[in-house]
Amino acid sequence: MERRRPQKLAGRRAPQLFTIRSTVKRWCSIQAERAWIAKWCKDTKGRATYRHTPTPTKKVLRLHEGLTKRESALLAQLRTEKIGLNDFLFARRVPDVTSPRCDCGARRQTVAHILLHCSKRRHLRDRIFANLSGRDNIRTILGTPQLATKVIGYVEQTQILGQNGDRRRADDSRALGETEGIADAEHEATVPLRA
Repeated sequence: MERRRPQKLAGRRAPQLFTIRSTVKRWCSIQAERAWIAKWCKDTKGRATYRHTPTPTKKVLRLHEGLTKRESALLAQLRTEKIGLNDFLFARRVPDVTSPRCDCGARRQTVAHILLHCSKRRHLRDRIFANLSGRDNIRTILGTPQLATKVIGYVEQTQILGQNGDRRRADDSRALGETEGIADAEHEATVPLRA
C-alpha cells in the first residue's frame, strides 16, 4: 500500500509558490543595509565621521532636525572635519595658510582642539556648555542634538571660520560697487558726449 501512495503523488505537480513583492523588497533592503554597514566599517575614507558614528543609524538625521541649511552644513563640516580650520586648510595647501597651528599656540587647529582644548576660547566654551554632561567627549558633543546645537552657536560666536567677516566684506563690496556705479554715472553725466 505504501508503494502506491508515492506513485499517486508522483503524478501530481507541487503547488506553485509565489513570492510576495514586499518580502522581496524587505530582503533586498536588509541585504543592502548589511553590505553598507560592512563597507562603512572597512572603508578607509571618512574615518572622521566613523569616529563620531561607529554604527550608522537614523539618529544622525535627528541631529539636523530644526536646523537651518547653514547650521546643518556647519554641523556636517564639523562631523566630517572638512572645515576651514588651519589643520585642514594647511593639509589642502591653501595658499594663505602657512601652518596647521592654532592662534592659541597649539600644534594643530582641529575640530577636537577648538571644541575641547583651545585655551584662547576656554571662557566662551565654559559659558556656552556650562554644566552640560558629555561636554568633554567629542563623540557626545557632535552626536547629541542639544550639544550639537550649542556647538554651532559656539563656533559662530568664536568667528574662527570668518563667517561674519565674509558677510561684512561682501556687504562692503556691494556698497562700494553701488557707490562706484553712482560716481561713474555722475561723472558720465558731466562729461560732454563727442559726436
